[in-house]
Amino acid sequence: MKIGVIGGGVAGLTAAALAQQKGHDLVVLEASREWGGCAGKFQRGDYLFPAGATLGMGFERGGVHQRVLDKLGESVEVSLLDEVMDIHLPDVTITYYHDRERLLDELSRVFPKHYEAIHAFYSEVWGDFEKIRPLFQQLPALPLRTVSDMVYALKGFRPNQMTALLKLQRPLGDTLARHGLNGTMFERFIDGVLLDSLQTGAKDASHLLSAVALSIYHEGAYYVEGGLYQLALALERAVRTFGGETKLGRDVQSIERVTDGWLVTDRRGRLELVDVIVSAIPIERTSELLRGQEQRRFKRQYRRQLKQSQWGTFSLYLVLPEDVCRQKPLFQQIYHERLPSGHAFISMSAPGDVLRTERPERTITVSTHIDLSEWQDWKDRAAYEKLEQDWTNRLVDVVATAFPEWNRESSLLLPGGPGAWVKYTKRPHGAVGGYAQTPSQALFRAASYRTDLPNFFVCGDTVFPGAGTIGAMTSGLHVARSLGVMID
Repeated sequence: MKIGVIGGGVAGLTAAALAQQKGHDLVVLEASREWGGCAGKFQRGDYLFPAGATLGMGFERGGVHQRVLDKLGESVEVSLLDEVMDIHLPDVTITYYHDRERLLDELSRVFPKHYEAIHAFYSEVWGDFEKIRPLFQQLPALPLRTVSDMVYALKGFRPNQMTALLKLQRPLGDTLARHGLNGTMFERFIDGVLLDSLQTGAKDASHLLSAVALSIYHEGAYYVEGGLYQLALALERAVRTFGGETKLGRDVQSIERVTDGWLVTDRRGRLELVDVIVSAIPIERTSELLRGQEQRRFKRQYRRQLKQSQWGTFSLYLVLPEDVCRQKPLFQQIYHERLPSGHAFISMSAPGDVLRTERPERTITVSTHIDLSEWQDWKDRAAYEKLEQDWTNRLVDVVATAFPEWNRESSLLLPGGPGAWVKYTKRPHGAVGGYAQTPSQALFRAASYRTDLPNFFVCGDTVFPGAGTIGAMTSGLHVARSLGVMID
């Protein structure tokens, strides 16, 4: 069976590598010149930068990345972080520790008036995670669309999970309110932790998914040598090792149903005829590529998702001298009042990471969520450049907050607005990260990887379970499972 995978990010490469290992005939078509999508990389002179995702999770024993890599016989070099990141709130800095007790001690130091409430809050959310851990490790595919999906999910069900599952429609804001923590600076701290993984703050986030997100750092957070693109390279290498084809620079323009299967056409008119399609690109882009009746059926199935808004991101890539960076944490989160989401995330190369740079300098990536409606005229060059300069100034202020000894000069400073995400990763309108994981949009109301079209699957961050490399890989794993792959 010939399978065509459109998109060479973590989701598509996961499905491709596992299916190729199973014995299927795979071809992966990636529009850009790099593997990894939003977890890719780019080079400027002597410096290498991760394009988007930076902090690694899921590499612990039993973690989804490690499980897939072990099955494929691949590996990625990672280092466990005891101190995951520093989080800078107004007038206070919190160190987010891998160890749960150390984190609770840190939060008790910072928020002494809420000591008991914070302990009770974490007791509830961590307790709920422990109850649903068998389900989490089973990696069920939601929403349940087939008997096999249901049977597989039930293997992870335990009777004691019912008390947690009763909170299926509860937002985390209600949980914070029950513990008297809503409206506090602690809630702002939780906002920043959840934003990258759930694309929304504590008030609206799903309680159950928040329980997972607030527990996952304690399973293991890692620095990845070079960047998370190494995960994509390992997956792409596995596809080729098992005999599959991987092709860069293949910008797909249409997917059509024909008598013999699916016909894929790229921008230069090159054709691929396949039996099965795995569209590992956003749902919005997939709907644009389909034609005729198939497009109408696809849009009807995903009409709720196609109406939902997504965040964009603005990133700044720069280089700082070693003496400014010494003794600073590799990952920092900064609260800043000029940012719509309130938070920016900074990642820095480790001092010995020669993949990023061999000079006595560090490469820095700082990014923040942006409201894409502000950028709706991004094709107007003057308007775009004005916004780009404004956002560059904002993120320079953020970096200066994290590195107070920095003189605001850099040998390299590159802005990355939504136009860059459109150009290099083909994200519609520059949207990244998928949809906000609220009770009305997540879990059983999320987008399924199974489409109503024959032999047509979707995966990636707009499909359950959503954002991040863990979510992307899991969605790719769901597709692979439907193609006959089993993973321990």
